Amino acid sequence: MSKLLAEMTNFQILAQFLGVILKDGDRVKYLKVAIASQEYRVKLPKALSQSFDQKLSIGSWLKIEGSQTLDRKKGILKLEASSFSVVNAPNSELNKLEPSLTQSADSQPVADKNKNKAPCILICQKSDCWQHGGKEVYQKLEQELRDRGLSDRVQIQKTGCQKQCKQAPNLVIMPNKDRHSRVKLSQVDSLLNRYFGLN
Repeated sequence: MSKLLAEMTNFQILAQFLGVILKDGDRVKYLKVAIASQEYRVKLPKALSQSFDQKLSIGSWLKIEGSQTLDRKKGILKLEASSFSVVNAPNSELNKLEPSLTQSADSQPVADKNKNKAPCILICQKSDCWQHGGKEVYQKLEQELRDRGLSDRVQIQKTGCQKQCKQAPNLVIMPNKDRHSRVKLSQVDSLLNRYFGLN
């Protein structure tokens, strides 16, 4: 099996501001934002952190640009901002944007770049996820893929911690890099239908 490496691309997203995570008591290290009802942390480099406006209101909409790195082995998506600005509330379509579906630096949609990559489901096998239903979700995914004749086209990989322990069990669907938390057995069918075009 080939070694999976971290892959980096640029992103541009619209996100709703949820708060900050501080370092050393006063420096803003991360923005907490919501994108399509998922919570993400966006790292701020020192220059942006020093100019951060503490008066930014919870619920404000931000346009954030930067780089995203996905550690495919661990299934962890890391976002780092190069710039951000407050924008008017987007329409419902823009609210559905995910980092993986926005334009990259060379203006080719990231989703198009990923089109030819083999689909893969990365599921956390660490104790929190496994003990909160992850093992059963993994077994159900394997069974459904076999039953649908997809086991040779869609790979399932167990990963290390995806850093969302309180929202266990967790999985990431590649190549879109879509993260799903608190996954239940009853959601397996709809996830497979959504990502692999089965109705």
